[in-house]
Amino acid sequence: MPPFAKSGSPPTEGELAAPRPRVALCEPDALLRALLGEWLQRADFEPSTGAADGSSTPVALVVADVAEPRQQGAMCVALMRRRFPGARVLAISGKFLPGMRGATAAALALGADAVLAKPFAAEAFIDAVRALLAS
Repeated sequence: MPPFAKSGSPPTEGELAAPRPRVALCEPDALLRALLGEWLQRADFEPSTGAADGSSTPVALVVADVAEPRQQGAMCVALMRRRFPGARVLAISGKFLPGMRGATAAALALGADAVLAKPFAAEAFIDAVRALLAS
């Protein structure tokens, strides 16, 4: 039951706010996954680390670590697309050239919507997330 239903008063603007965009984090490193989740929360996104995390909000974006882009990267991205149909995919990897970001030839070759080279700062990560969700 919504909180306003108990009081009988109409919902406030905050209660009617749209759900935060849900971002699935497919990153094997627990420390980095936690850091990315914190950055997402601060930027008003809902981080998710699993399909069965109890949320009914569909995944809008998948952040997928692609450990070996040249060997299994396209397979990894294809798996994410099957698991989260309709979601955009941001491939992150330490194997990309430093500074690589956006809808590059590498992203197209992987089947991702954009790539981001590790290491990256919080601002670069959140900018990439926002750009993908706005497109």
